[in-house]
Amino acid sequence: MQKYRLLMLEKTQPPADAKTKRWYRYVISNGITEINGYRSGTEKEVREFSKNCIKHLNKDIKQSNRPHTFRPAYMHYAYEMSL
Repeated sequence: MQKYRLLMLEKTQPPADAKTKRWYRYVISNGITEINGYRSGTEKEVREFSKNCIKHLNKDIKQSNRPHTFRPAYMHYAYEMSL
């Protein structure tokens, strides 16, 4: 499985009830799954937060001993019907 990486980090409008005015939107992806998040703080703080998330996500990939294969939906259905 591909490693997660930071695709985008951009300044965005804060939520209506936010106490702070600096908000960023980040996107983390591994080519299959995208994680969209919003966080307040400086750009450096949000970048560091997202890098920490990526580190943990990639660590979980390495620790998985289960081989993961993608199958079309019809293959899952055929397997369930044979039980």
